Amino acid sequence: MYSNNKFPTNYPSLQGLRVLLVDDNVDFFCSLMTQLLQLYGVEVQTAFSVQQALEIFGQWQPDVLVSDIALPKEDCYTLIQQVRTKAGERGEVVLAISVTGYAHEKMFQRALCAGFDLWFTKPLDFDEFFAVLNCLAICQQSSYAIAQRILGDVPSTARRN
Repeated sequence: MYSNNKFPTNYPSLQGLRVLLVDDNVDFFCSLMTQLLQLYGVEVQTAFSVQQALEIFGQWQPDVLVSDIALPKEDCYTLIQQVRTKAGERGEVVLAISVTGYAHEKMFQRALCAGFDLWFTKPLDFDEFFAVLNCLAICQQSSYAIAQRILGDVPSTARRN
């Protein structure tokens, strides 16, 4: 199923990236993704429901939200709306990636309109996912560096520790 994945190890931009991973597939997807992300030096927090994700988000500042679309009780559209609101109130930018087993154009459009930045379909192509995540991390670091140069001192909520 994942035979094309080569898992390159040269992604230094991922070191220290903070990812909130939300998926109700605890045994496989969350466990595997957490292990893979940690291999690249990513700090990972996992949640298995919208409520749990919002609790973690309230206490922890992730750089990236990776969420399955179909979650128990509430879907990820509720989650992304609340994350966008809370991040805005805190003056933060959080990149959001939706992941789903459903590859339907309307669902794709709905996820983007709801506030997700990117979309991936399961089964996940891990090579592509980590390459994109690496690019996002580089862009985020570059944006911070540019802001630092222009503005002088950027508030700590805008930078990654």
